Amino acid sequence: MSWFETFFPWIGLVAAVVLLALMFGTDVLRSDLSVSRWRDLVWLSWAAAVAYLLHNVEEYGIDLWGQTYAFPSDACAIFGHLPYPDCPVPPLFFVAVNVPMFWLVGPVAALLSRRHPLVGLALYGVIFVNALVHVIAGLATGAIYNPGWLTAVFIFLPLCAWVAHALFGENGLSYRALAFLVGWGVVVHVVLAGSVLLLMHGVISDPKPAELAQIVNATLLLLAPSLAERWRGGAILRSRASPAAVAASSQ
Repeated sequence: MSWFETFFPWIGLVAAVVLLALMFGTDVLRSDLSVSRWRDLVWLSWAAAVAYLLHNVEEYGIDLWGQTYAFPSDACAIFGHLPYPDCPVPPLFFVAVNVPMFWLVGPVAALLSRRHPLVGLALYGVIFVNALVHVIAGLATGAIYNPGWLTAVFIFLPLCAWVAHALFGENGLSYRALAFLVGWGVVVHVVLAGSVLLLMHGVISDPKPAELAQIVNATLLLLAPSLAERWRGGAILRSRASPAAVAASSQ
């Protein structure tokens, strides 16, 4: 593996530490100082990006048992393949999955969240579905723990539950918007899983199309919520008695 393929989760960890310092030590990543940061949509949008950077460390940096690059090796073993360098899914594939989505799309979505709330919260659909995948995989294999399980259970799920409580419902964004985010999170994982299956089973031998598909997948995570916000004048954002959502959709 190249140095970047090896160390990208640790570079992401440095970025996460910087963002955490800004989130908890300053107000620059907040939009509404009249409410708690834990109810600020912009702040919570940045929290999603940070959460996934931390998750990357457990999956690709070092897991609970001290294994490095554990998630890809675990995936290879599930399909009966030897660990790297003999696994048919190259390390660059996992870079293509994570760097565009969580280094680029995540921060861009947070930057856009002031005017585009559904875009800003787009990562939460991915986070929620990913957490479920880790939990279900652990139960299905009987091992419970798998690389990424710890951050999925103790960061992803509580954060998703809080965002659903704090930002959606009668006085916030609509539950239709929440359902859209979860649904698109499923789409993201279907594209990812389909690409892995094609490579694992040798249906495609050249990994470049699969890597390109992950970049497109990341781009659509910004585009799809943006289009949904514009559909029927932002109707998907509005719940009953939701002046904040109405104001956001009219900007």
